[in-house]
Amino acid sequence: MTSEQWLSDYLERGRPGWWEPEPDAPDVASAAAARRLRGLLADPDSWAEPPAGLLGQVLASIDSERAGPPRPAAVPSPAAGRDDRRRTRMRRTVRAGAVALLAAAAVVIGIVVTRGPATTDVALAGTRLAPAASATARLHATPSGLAIELDVSGLPPSPPGFYYQAWMKGPGGLVTIGTFHLRGGPGTVELWSAVSLADYPTITVTREPEDGNPASSGQVVLTNHP
Repeated sequence: MTSEQWLSDYLERGRPGWWEPEPDAPDVASAAAARRLRGLLADPDSWAEPPAGLLGQVLASIDSERAGPPRPAAVPSPAAGRDDRRRTRMRRTVRAGAVALLAAAAVVIGIVVTRGPATTDVALAGTRLAPAASATARLHATPSGLAIELDVSGLPPSPPGFYYQAWMKGPGGLVTIGTFHLRGGPGTVELWSAVSLADYPTITVTREPEDGNPASSGQVVLTNHP
């Protein structure tokens, strides 16, 4: 596994025990840098519009650090030559690590930017079939359609022989956007839609029997339009 692959995997998903050095993983210092970068990427403030001229200032600082202060001329000695070569190798190693870090960060940032921020949050409430249930649907616009993160709470796992199905409804009819069961516990459900919220403004979740019938059962447990 290359440094770029290790860092991209950690930044995107996180890895248990990542702080323990592995034969094919970067050293502890690189892992600490990865942790800081992942924290920055997770911070909503990191995605704010940067001030004008910030990129130029950063590049100017890098150039200044690279140039360094002028040094007086000196007669090199064999020991000094060895030290210079050692420092050169260290600089190359650090530079290579920084390039790998930036390359992996660019991959992850590209994924985030492509997916985009949450464009709309839709609150869903439980019906008489699940009065304690609630959910928030976070809709993200992507090139493939709407990525929907349904954060569910208070909805019990579907019983054996049943499952939950999510829908979007509008004047054009009813469109299914995914199924789930919650038998592993509550959490976020990943759904997808090829239709827009403007055309299909009602989001519902129904309880469906495993009978092979693709039509909605009408047993609504969550909806944003009571």
